[in-house]
Amino acid sequence: MGLLGQHLRIATSIILLLCLAACAIAPHTTADKQQYVLSSATDTVLAQFAPNFIVDNADEDYNRIGTAALRIRDDDLQVYVDPNQATIYAAEQQFCANNQTFTNLIYRVHFSKTPYSHLTAGKNVGLIIIVTLNQAQQPLLVTTVHSCGCYLAFIPTSNLDTAAYPPNWPVDKQEVYGELLPSSIATPDYDPARDKLVLRLRSGTHRIRDIQLRAAAQLQQQTKSVSATIKPMAALRNLEYAGQQLSFFETEGSRKGYVRHSQKPFERLFMSWWAMDWRVGEDKDLGPSEQTGVVFYTSLKFWDWEESNLWNFDNFLNYWGWKL
Repeated sequence: MGLLGQHLRIATSIILLLCLAACAIAPHTTADKQQYVLSSATDTVLAQFAPNFIVDNADEDYNRIGTAALRIRDDDLQVYVDPNQATIYAAEQQFCANNQTFTNLIYRVHFSKTPYSHLTAGKNVGLIIIVTLNQAQQPLLVTTVHSCGCYLAFIPTSNLDTAAYPPNWPVDKQEVYGELLPSSIATPDYDPARDKLVLRLRSGTHRIRDIQLRAAAQLQQQTKSVSATIKPMAALRNLEYAGQQLSFFETEGSRKGYVRHSQKPFERLFMSWWAMDWRVGEDKDLGPSEQTGVVFYTSLKFWDWEESNLWNFDNFLNYWGWKL
């Protein structure tokens, strides 16, 4: 046990040094390098509540929200993320808790890569945002997580009774793995046609560095804005190129359910042996594990993978202390 503890301390020190190094070389962000990614469609509930984004240092291709696509490389059909067109992939999920039915609006965006100056370096990385609605279609909770299951964050709205919060929930701000986010969002007269959830993304790591409500009219006035297309989540499993079709996710073998080409060498080197997962940090499909082939766990405790599975949302909320 002493040797294991020593190894854990060494690994932790290395990871911290990598994280500090990544922060130290992060470029300074100015307003002229930001890009506003806006969803202008309003014809469905998914479109109305779709998040908008402020992307830091959007002059770098890897920071821009892209579109999953196919191309031929070395005579092989390959998946990649095209940074020249922004797409938000979306789906609905119903779940029951305490004899009530809730709706999850699930949004997913992807980037071409995280650079090798960061611990989470890899290709085709992604981010998932879930807006939970009650039966009156009022937003109760915003859940964000990278599509590898890491950097999980919860932001309740004022529509959610504080009795549903985990114990000792902070009043003003919460620290989420080094980022300072609001502990809640005020939504006294929220109108999805007028008010938009806006997430600001950090350069390189695509970490969420701020979440707020902004007026849609104000966002549309931004000269650095681009329009994001909303596509069904299922589109990720049916990419097409020159009459050929391929899923964004591996569909067989040991990597079934993982995003193609999403290996994370640094996370594997420093974390896989104590996280008990050779593919730790690799981006995944989200859905029933018996169909996708992977468990979308959000806790590194291997004995809690099933309980922290994002897809089984009621169990997932209970695991993290939320009582809807």
